[in-house]
Amino acid sequence: MKKRTLIVIVVLIVVALIAAACVYGYVSGRQQAQEEPPVSEPEKPTEPEGPDTPDKPDEEPVQPDNPNPSGGESVIVYVPDEQGETLTPVGADAKDDSDQALVDALIAANSLPAGVEVQSAAVEDGVLKLDMNAAYGEAVRASGTTGESMLIYSLVNTFAQARGVEQVLITVDGAPLETGHDIYDYPLTANSNP
Repeated sequence: MKKRTLIVIVVLIVVALIAAACVYGYVSGRQQAQEEPPVSEPEKPTEPEGPDTPDKPDEEPVQPDNPNPSGGESVIVYVPDEQGETLTPVGADAKDDSDQALVDALIAANSLPAGVEVQSAAVEDGVLKLDMNAAYGEAVRASGTTGESMLIYSLVNTFAQARGVEQVLITVDGAPLETGHDIYDYPLTANSNP
């Protein structure tokens, strides 16, 4: 019986030492955490504002890697991300600043299918009215609900940004765009998450 009592006492001493070590570690860790000064982000050096300095430095414009490889215009086009869930602005090269050049840049970025053309474009009361050919309407109708949104808003976002408008009304051969899911007879506002 003496042997069992001795074992119980040794086990209790070991448990007490472990508990004391845990409490000591917890208390000393809390003290160190309280003594550390808060981490602050380093201040960005300020640059003098001039004609080359944007008013809002937080909003960096998206620039292509090689802005003008063919000597044309640098444009920003909106393309679906890898998951096809949102649109991402990317820099692209266009032969000029025409409406068809913007569509061609979207085609080159695989955001629109080949054969899509702009038939006419005009701004009225702050809304860009964009008439597309039948190839665009067919592509939108054949793409399913998610693809439909991507094809429509790739065009809307790209033209809204390039032409400085807030809304775009898309027609096909002069008639409202009909997809089977919706009739787009109203102006659309640019949206990165259609």
